[in-house]
Amino acid sequence: MKFTKLISFCLLVFSLKIDAQETNKIEQVESGLIMPKTYPAGTTKPTDIQTQLENYKIAGASVAVIDNYQIDWSKGYGFRDKNSSESVTTQTLFQCASIGKVITTLAVLKMVEEGKVTFDSKVNDLLSEWKLDHGTFEETQVTLRHLLTHSAGLTDGYGFPGYGPQDQIPTLAMILSGEEPSNVKKQLEVRSVPGTREKYSGAGYVIIQMLIEEVTGQTFASYVSNTIFDLIGMNNTTYDNKPDQNLGKEIAVGYDGKGNALKNRKYNIYPEKAAAGPWTTAEDLARLVIEIQKSYNGDGLIDRGSLKELLTPQINNKGLGVNIKGLKPEAFWHAGNNLGYTGVLYGLITSGKGAIVLTNSDRGEKFVQEFITSVANAYDWPVMQSYEILDNPSLDAFTGKYENKDGQVLYIGTDKSGVFLRREKPKGKIRLQRIEENRYTVNDAQDYLAISFEENENGIMKLIFVQSPNVNLELEKVE
Repeated sequence: MKFTKLISFCLLVFSLKIDAQETNKIEQVESGLIMPKTYPAGTTKPTDIQTQLENYKIAGASVAVIDNYQIDWSKGYGFRDKNSSESVTTQTLFQCASIGKVITTLAVLKMVEEGKVTFDSKVNDLLSEWKLDHGTFEETQVTLRHLLTHSAGLTDGYGFPGYGPQDQIPTLAMILSGEEPSNVKKQLEVRSVPGTREKYSGAGYVIIQMLIEEVTGQTFASYVSNTIFDLIGMNNTTYDNKPDQNLGKEIAVGYDGKGNALKNRKYNIYPEKAAAGPWTTAEDLARLVIEIQKSYNGDGLIDRGSLKELLTPQINNKGLGVNIKGLKPEAFWHAGNNLGYTGVLYGLITSGKGAIVLTNSDRGEKFVQEFITSVANAYDWPVMQSYEILDNPSLDAFTGKYENKDGQVLYIGTDKSGVFLRREKPKGKIRLQRIEENRYTVNDAQDYLAISFEENENGIMKLIFVQSPNVNLELEKVE
């Protein structure tokens, strides 16, 4: 009996320790909001969530933090509706805007898995109701890969203005053709060789929405629900235009950047579902991130080969439907902004960490960045951290000319302002900042550029220059 009591007591103490650690992490995140920058030593001034919600005039926010491939914690802050003083909860639905492009991409992955399409299927071969005008670039046909990576050469720009509750809603063909009652009048055509230039295109995802409906014979919402939401357990996610009225769901009311209610509406309607996203929660998007991470490691419900392609840079820092970040690369992310709503999704590719933050403000960009950085600092991510610049140690052994077998040359030097890098010509010094032991970067480029020094087996100094995801140079000191 005494032994049983002792075991019970030890388990209780262990449980309390875990709870205390988790609470400490939450408090650390809640009080650590700061931009992902490099700062002079002693100048970092983190702020807490409530203060920043007030400073940025944001009504409310919903967050979820992922650690070890599971939701570590989630929480709501502020108000979902300021008029009624109703608080945000973890069940409150927000519009996630362009974060929905990640969901759309996973739907395409399921179609690839089912053998209905390939990433390199020509779009016009799959469409019947509407065809994409290639203009003078007919020789290179636009593919699904081009649309997913914003490299189709389309000219429509970023997003969509949305429609009010009383507006007539256009069909997808009307939107793509710029016909009434569509409120998008830009001419949609290919203006550069597909696959050669990255230019963000919301219309590219509307084309994907139409393509999914024509290929599967289902509505876009039905197909995504059947193959993604139901599969992952995203039970609080819907493409219903009015989930508060039609489904009785608790929603966050949208507000403008000054904290004012939207004119004559609580939110806008977006028929461009594949591009402008569903209503969802931070917890549900966390489940999406976890499924991507597990599937990438071969433990999930989505084809591993397709996931690897999704998380591989295709053009610049674009994967399939996601942005890639980090020196290896190490993370995927996507932001979203609709009238009245701003959010961001982050996931680390191999370590099972991540975070989601959704706000009911259309000017929440700084807040969501600061929150993600606070999580990155607390959970030691390889990206999105803030750093204080360290004093330089003696650099006599590092300074000089470096060269590699391809004839590339870099110089490391010092002056009264510190250490710098330059190329062949004396002009154009690039000031380096030491942010960790033997790790240097350029101002606020810590996630994309790292320089370090090491000696090889012959005692020759080497300069390691990493610029994600395309440049990884090793140069030896020659003088």
